[in-house]
Amino acid sequence: MMKHLICRQEKALKGRILITILVIFSFAFLFTKSESLTIRILFFVTSLIVFGFSVSYKINEDFINEKLYSVFGLVLFKTKLDLEFPDYISVFSGSFSVNNEWATVSAIGTKERHENIVVRFFTENRKTTLYKTNDYKKAIDKANGLKELLEVDIYDMTKS
Repeated sequence: MMKHLICRQEKALKGRILITILVIFSFAFLFTKSESLTIRILFFVTSLIVFGFSVSYKINEDFINEKLYSVFGLVLFKTKLDLEFPDYISVFSGSFSVNNEWATVSAIGTKERHENIVVRFFTENRKTTLYKTNDYKKAIDKANGLKELLEVDIYDMTKS
C-alpha cells in the first residue's frame, strides 16, 4: 500500500515560455567573451535552477502533509502543508485562471485562463485544489491514488 502521493503544481504557460527563453539566452551568453566566464556560468546555472524549480504537495497516509520545493525533482526544502481532511475528492473540468505574479511575467498579463481537469478536496463547503492537468487520465489516476491512500470517496464530475 502507498504511504504518500505527490501532486506537482503546474507553472503558468507564460512563465514556462519566458524561463525557456531565458535558458536559451543564458546558454548562448556562455559563448560570448564580453563578460567573465564565472558570471556567464553563474547566469546559466541560475537560469537552469529557475527552469527546473517546482512546487509539489506531498499527501501522506497519516495526513501530516508537506509542501515540497524542488529543482529537477531534487527536494531543496519542505514546509508543513495545512489541509483539512476531505469529506470527499472531486474531479472535474472547467476554465481556471493562473496567476502570473512573479518577475517579468506580470508585465505580459497577470492572469491566464485554461481549460483543465482538477482534483480537489472538499470539506463541508470548503475546497482545496491539489492538482491541475489537461490530461483526464493523469487527473483520475491522482484522484484514485488519493482515494486509496485516504480511504475517501471520489466524485467524477467530468462524466456528468
